[in-house]
Amino acid sequence: MKRLSLRSRLTIALIAISLFAVALAALIGNMGLNSRLEQAARSRLVATAQSLAFLSSRTLSTAPHPMIVLQSEITDIARFEGLRVSINLTNGSTVRGGEPVTGTAVTRPIIVDGRHVGVLRVATPNGLLLTPGDVQLGDSLNRLHLVAAAVALLVALVTSLLLSGTLSRPLRHVRDVAEHLTRGDLDARVQLDRVPETAAVGRTLNTLAEKLQWEEELRKESVGDLAHELRTPVNAILSRVEAVQDGLLPAAENLEVVHGEALRLTHLLDDLARLADAQQLAFDLDRDLVDVANVVHAATRGLSVTALQHGVELDATAEPAYLTGDALRLEQVVLNLLSNAIHATPRGGRVSVFVSDARDDVTITVRDTGCGIAAEDIARVFTRFWRADRARSRATGGSGIGLTIVSEIVRAHGGRIDIESRVGEGTTISVHLPHDPPHSAVEPAAHRDSSTVGA
Repeated sequence: MKRLSLRSRLTIALIAISLFAVALAALIGNMGLNSRLEQAARSRLVATAQSLAFLSSRTLSTAPHPMIVLQSEITDIARFEGLRVSINLTNGSTVRGGEPVTGTAVTRPIIVDGRHVGVLRVATPNGLLLTPGDVQLGDSLNRLHLVAAAVALLVALVTSLLLSGTLSRPLRHVRDVAEHLTRGDLDARVQLDRVPETAAVGRTLNTLAEKLQWEEELRKESVGDLAHELRTPVNAILSRVEAVQDGLLPAAENLEVVHGEALRLTHLLDDLARLADAQQLAFDLDRDLVDVANVVHAATRGLSVTALQHGVELDATAEPAYLTGDALRLEQVVLNLLSNAIHATPRGGRVSVFVSDARDDVTITVRDTGCGIAAEDIARVFTRFWRADRARSRATGGSGIGLTIVSEIVRAHGGRIDIESRVGEGTTISVHLPHDPPHSAVEPAAHRDSSTVGA
């Protein structure tokens, strides 16, 4: 069975609510109408009976021929009011106006000079409280209720169609855009309307589309970069091996070159393995009490020769600062940051690393006097395979993965990274690590973004 669309369900729901409201109003109106008509009829009949009893008392006490006058008055009043009236006197006499009184009647005593001389009874022609006019009035009101119900139903139908269309149209548009995205049309976007809720959904979907588009472009770019990075050493190795096989070059002279290209290929593969490993850190961090100062000094010693070869001055200022974390992973963070800073700093420049211990966290700051990063590129520096200067990075052997690994390790420790940089002046990267990070600081992969990077 095919399910009804949202518009159909909204229309049916609004019509049902309208019908229920009209039916309930009609039911309550009819119940109140009948009781009020009966109450009004009884009050009118009581008032008439009281008036007639007073008239009869006065006639019996003052008229020269009271019975003749009373008969005439009662007959005229009964005919004029459309009622049935009878008076039974205690002396056995009876005065009647119209047909005999039957059914529901109102009785009133007739008092003359303080004496009870008879009983007056008044009833409608049909013996009921409601006169034919009252019944006709009730029927007219009921017909008006039916007309009002029909008009309300028509208005509800038109309103529900318009309202359901207004509500479902933006949702259908969002669905269409989502279908375009699933088919690979990443340029599709939601046209935002004025309804806050659907506009919020549209903005979220547009943000997702932009992220998917950016990631798709990055994937294509990354695949091309990875293919290039792999192809360069592989082609060098193949060309040297083929030259040796063809006898064009001696094997001994080419062995060192082939070994160097193989090391370059191994380094790239190691970086990829480290990145995959870093993305699972939430589950395998070797947590212990770590002195961050020792971590920084160990990393600085490990890169002192590299800094010397590049003509860069490297120094560290670190007082003891303790936190719970993985010492080897944190050393990897410092090594990657220092290595990038050294390669980005020209000869005669300076790279400094500092450690500060605050109440909430420990901060590792790496500052260089290198080329700096453009403002529009800061948000992308932790994206895998991304490099601001591709030619220089390839020349120095960079794979564009090191800072991505840094981001994953810091995220696993529940920390964050801030960047300040000016082109031509240098870059300062600050890593903030809590003293006691949660044991599951890494978000699921589907929810990761670049929120840990601040400028």
